[in-house]
Amino acid sequence: MTRNITLQIALIAFLFLNGATLALADNPTGVWKGEWRSGSTGHHGPMRVRIQPKADGTYQAKFTGRFALVIPFAYRVNLQPSQDGYGNPILTAAKPLGPLMGSYRMSAQAIGNGLQGNFQAAGDNGTIRMKRIR
Repeated sequence: MTRNITLQIALIAFLFLNGATLALADNPTGVWKGEWRSGSTGHHGPMRVRIQPKADGTYQAKFTGRFALVIPFAYRVNLQPSQDGYGNPILTAAKPLGPLMGSYRMSAQAIGNGLQGNFQAAGDNGTIRMKRIR
């Protein structure tokens, strides 16, 4: 009888922990840290983002980082959740940067504790790679 109860507790714990992990996999909410890398110039630098849910089902993201090792940047964008053709969660953003800079576009996937994506801005394109830290 004791062995049966132990197995039941182990099964419940497994299902609970596995369910919690799966819920996090599709939820980009949190703080992420990593880097951006230009595909056209090779420039790269550190970057962080705090992603928070909004009442309308989108997410507010505040990115901060550095360019050329010393030039800081910060910007906010709304991330629109959707799915690719395979049902994987995708976050997209677009933001006008003004008449001289054009617009910023980003597409990323938050899978587990990783956030990976691509961006295009001001004639540049590149990648972002981040890990969830909170």
